[in-house]
Amino acid sequence: MTTDVITLRDRAGRAKSGSAWYTAPGLLFIPALVLLVPVFLVPTVILLVTSFTSDQGMFHQYQRMWETELVRTVFLRSLTVAAIVTLISLVLAIPYASIALKSGRRLRNILLGAVTASLFFSVLVRAYAWLAILGHGGPVLSALKSLGVDIEQLQLVNSPTGVIVGMVQYGLPFMVISLTDVMGRLDGNLERAAAAHGAGPVRRFLTVTLPLLTPGVLAGSTIVFVTTLGYFVIPAILGSPREMMIGQLISDQVGTTLDWSYGAALSAVLLVITFGVMLVLRALARMIGRSGS
Repeated sequence: MTTDVITLRDRAGRAKSGSAWYTAPGLLFIPALVLLVPVFLVPTVILLVTSFTSDQGMFHQYQRMWETELVRTVFLRSLTVAAIVTLISLVLAIPYASIALKSGRRLRNILLGAVTASLFFSVLVRAYAWLAILGHGGPVLSALKSLGVDIEQLQLVNSPTGVIVGMVQYGLPFMVISLTDVMGRLDGNLERAAAAHGAGPVRRFLTVTLPLLTPGVLAGSTIVFVTTLGYFVIPAILGSPREMMIGQLISDQVGTTLDWSYGAALSAVLLVITFGVMLVLRALARMIGRSGS
């Protein structure tokens, strides 16, 4: 009996080791690599190589970029707008996600469904909708005019205000989804314990809830900041050429002036900045995770 058990065990071990090559977890990466290599990696390499192809020297385009005040202004404006959009999205998403999770099932499904449904509408449709809402003759300016506000000098479209409004509407769903996932796993007894010890609502939020929301805050901030930093469609429709963002500048260099090398250099710098922001936020998340544990 013992011999039979050992024999069966040896056969099972040989069968397991013989089939290990096609059950390796690393094979799960192959479909992703098949998609990412031609779609992402190869174009990125071509982009970087193009940025160094100039008749006036390998680093001429980067030197030209560094010496141009317009480029520095556009990059600074893009970073500022992306940071403002991320902050506004965070401020709006926290109470929205909290109200949605504390509501009944029907209202919760409606609130979260409304956020998710907005992702299925084309960005072009949403941008032109904001153009009609914020433009002259639209409901916003008409309401302000009825309140006695002088709207002649008030410019909500073709301005940074319109760009920020449109981008907040674009990035808000990602922030809400990130926070909802974290909020749904919070222990409600922690807030009740803090309240039992005399902590008010504001203090409970700042000392108990907000630190626990840090993973969702960082995840949502990363998604919103990175996606809005180099965005093109919304700034092109709601913004103006006088206050262009980096996506518009790259599009002008590639599509209008046909300076592919300079456009590639601008894109390469934007790519480096984006990865830098992601690495900083990731390191911050790990630091907070270690301190919390």
